[in-house]
Amino acid sequence: MASLLSFTLPKPTTLIRASSSSTPSTSTTTSTSTPQALNEKFACKGIHFSQHNSVPVVDLKVRNGSSVRVHIPDAHVTSYKPKVSWKEDGFEEVLYTIPSSSAPDPTKFKGGVGLVINDMSGGEGSKGSLVSGSEWTVKDVDSDAIDALQVELSSTSGTLDITYVISLYPLSMATAVIVKNKGRQPVTLTSAILSHLRSKKRGGTAIQGLRGCSYCSHPPPSSPFELLSPGEAMKTESSGWFSSETEPKPGIWSMQDVPITILQDKVSRIYAAPPEERLKAFYNTPPSKYEAIDQGRELFFRMIRIGFQDIYVSSPGSFSEKFGKEYFICTGPASVLVPEVVQPGRLDLQELSQLDAITMASNSLLSLNLNPTPTSKLPKDSVFSRTHLPLSPLRLKNRELSLSLPLPRVASTPAIPFPPINVNYLGEEFSGHGVTFEGIGESCVAKLGLDNGSTATLVLPSGLVTSYKAPMWHGEKLEILQTFVAEGEDGEALIQGGLSLEFTLEGEDGVSWSPRNWALSDIRGSSQDSIQVELLSSDPRSMVEVKYILSLQEQTLSSEIEVSNSSSSSSVRLRGSIIDHLNVSTPDATYAIGLEGSNFYMRPPILSNFVIIPPDVDQDLSFGKLWEDLPLKRFLYPHDNAGRKKSEEEEDIEGEEEDNYKRLTEEMSLVYTSAPTYLTIIDRGRRNSVVVGREGFDELYMHSPGSRHEFYSKYAYISVGPSAILKPMMVGPGDVWRGAQHLHNPNL
Repeated sequence: MASLLSFTLPKPTTLIRASSSSTPSTSTTTSTSTPQALNEKFACKGIHFSQHNSVPVVDLKVRNGSSVRVHIPDAHVTSYKPKVSWKEDGFEEVLYTIPSSSAPDPTKFKGGVGLVINDMSGGEGSKGSLVSGSEWTVKDVDSDAIDALQVELSSTSGTLDITYVISLYPLSMATAVIVKNKGRQPVTLTSAILSHLRSKKRGGTAIQGLRGCSYCSHPPPSSPFELLSPGEAMKTESSGWFSSETEPKPGIWSMQDVPITILQDKVSRIYAAPPEERLKAFYNTPPSKYEAIDQGRELFFRMIRIGFQDIYVSSPGSFSEKFGKEYFICTGPASVLVPEVVQPGRLDLQELSQLDAITMASNSLLSLNLNPTPTSKLPKDSVFSRTHLPLSPLRLKNRELSLSLPLPRVASTPAIPFPPINVNYLGEEFSGHGVTFEGIGESCVAKLGLDNGSTATLVLPSGLVTSYKAPMWHGEKLEILQTFVAEGEDGEALIQGGLSLEFTLEGEDGVSWSPRNWALSDIRGSSQDSIQVELLSSDPRSMVEVKYILSLQEQTLSSEIEVSNSSSSSSVRLRGSIIDHLNVSTPDATYAIGLEGSNFYMRPPILSNFVIIPPDVDQDLSFGKLWEDLPLKRFLYPHDNAGRKKSEEEEDIEGEEEDNYKRLTEEMSLVYTSAPTYLTIIDRGRRNSVVVGREGFDELYMHSPGSRHEFYSKYAYISVGPSAILKPMMVGPGDVWRGAQHLHNPNL
């Protein structure tokens, strides 16, 4: 799991301090901000700032409804509600959080998920918490559509800069801490991220996954969020109904000899390698993951640690009665027995990076089954291989691109005579990679084939993919793309459909061009597992080069784009979309899975020589006329046109998708924002599905011709693909932009 973790976070230009009204800011480099100001600067779909009991909080809510609440001034996670299948409202509170009765500030809470960092410098015991007196600021936020959300907080304590990242995913939440030492002396720390998990029954609370691990009785690190103080945690429980064997005395090491440990009695333990064992060249470490079980609610939660050396586990036993009827445990990764030393920085600051994650899991009594995306045989770098537990904090992005830019029509192929392609030369130069070449007039067809039966056909120099055949569950191959040959205006053959790149690049001088004349640059791989065909297209006037890599893998066809701007002074704007014409039985039997909660904007269909448009749709039809007969009301926001400042010419009709199982029966041409990075298209007529994934693109284009046409005809298709239509991509001077699409076949 360590390979999934990346703590390379950019430095923001400004910090905004979120403070309660009773705690004024004293910093001169940051400004006290209200939730309104935080929303204006940071809010995006799924992330909202507000005030709760006079305390600024941030609420994260992903597409499936799972949510997290964080109190900003003390970086305290007070609520985590993942989606479950057995509740009417679908969500269950995981954390045990109560108001603090002993704290002088009534807005403080105990329990939840708390970050603990204590100063142990000098070797004379703890000098106190480094975070309890600090005030946290909102440093940045980020989102991957609304399937992964993240808030980044920062705080300063002496010479230490502390960054705390809270991330929420559909089935998990993760917290990560980074400590940087700006001083000249090393700093010694103990640290932990402790989660207080609620449980329905005292006798049904347990942990599993620690069998064979060494442990000893040990108090918890002192924390402002603790429910039991270190002294209370180590008190012996009085005899009673739940009394059992006494815990080992502090300093006495034992071995966990059972797979499941019932936590009905009072315990306070550290699971770790004994300090003296760590002096050896080889020693056993505690597992990186274990499970907390709540038998009463038929749930368990997987705890994952990265960077920490120890695991802390405690249960209150009968002491839980002083807090109420509910039971709870406290557990999480820690570095307590052997403190961490953060060395001083010179040119590069020394970092201490650690992470904790709580993953929603299921047992035989409960199956959440929330993610239909298959994970077997996916490419290593595929977008799909990172959707189940993306533990790494999201890469923070710049959102300064305008959303109000109109959609340009993609220009037709220019009437520039292409030089003849030497098919014999290509066959000799690129032989042995699983690709064969055939000449068709002045064009050339490259046929890619893998040993498992997957094939793709690429036409040069246009770059049009006319075929992608994938093996199915019934043993036969099925054509994924819809392609046919039409008659052009001059009687020539015109290929339409398939997979095409419909982009326009526009410079600051207003000159634009479309990459349509592709030159074959390289072919890599073999027919055994994958084949990559690399194409290049460039425009000398704008000093821009576009690289297109088509990759055929056993279950995936990927289209990767790289735009390089060699200009030293001017930027380039990229507009358009990758368009896949997916072959279906009829749009009436076709469904898009996973769009619930995405925003959509109605736009005219993209037009080009390769795009299929039924003859009964006038290509010059105005946007308003195109949609006047469609049932729009159920899609629109209740306040659709209230307060909007759009011109009548824009006709910018928008809404939020309410259906997670969207039937594509009606004519539609939509651009989705906040769409999932993976989308499943199911054709019930042909009994197959395709997963469409994207990287680098923020939007998703979808067009359906409707169901008025004959089944299994040339107009039985769905157009879909990643796009930059509402918000074009800006490639600055000397910069490189990359984007990709993956068509995954999950039908094996």
